[in-house]
Order: sequence, then structure tokens, then C-alpha cells
Amino acid sequence: MNSLFIDYLTNELGMADTRAMSLTEALGQVHSSIGAMDNFNRGIMRKHFPDLMELVAKYADHDYMLDDYRA
Repeated sequence: MNSLFIDYLTNELGMADTRAMSLTEALGQVHSSIGAMDNFNRGIMRKHFPDLMELVAKYADHDYMLDDYRA
């Protein structure tokens, strides 16, 4: 689990820690799913779900080992 993202949600944004944990878990699953996609399908995601892709990128920004899938 991306504990730095949980810290960002709770400490910087003021989200309840229980909500931050479940959201971080869900975003981890979305990030993993996008990671399994080829570039064509990621392109579909970027075109039709840009906000979701930006949220996944922000999730990845808080863990240096994760791809942010911005490009």
C-alpha cells in the first residue's frame, strides 16, 4: 500500500484516515490494472477517462517506484 499517498490525503488534505486507506487500496488496484494494459488501451483510458488517469498519476507521484502513466 502506498503509505505516502495516505499521508498526503490525511495530513495535507485532511481526509479521514479510514477513507484514505480504502481509497488508496482502490487506487492501487486501478494502477495495477492500467499497468497491465498495452499502449492502445491506455490511450483509450487517457482519451475517455483523463481525470482517472490524472488521479492514478498523483497516486504514483507519491511512490518513486511506480509509473505515473502520463506518457
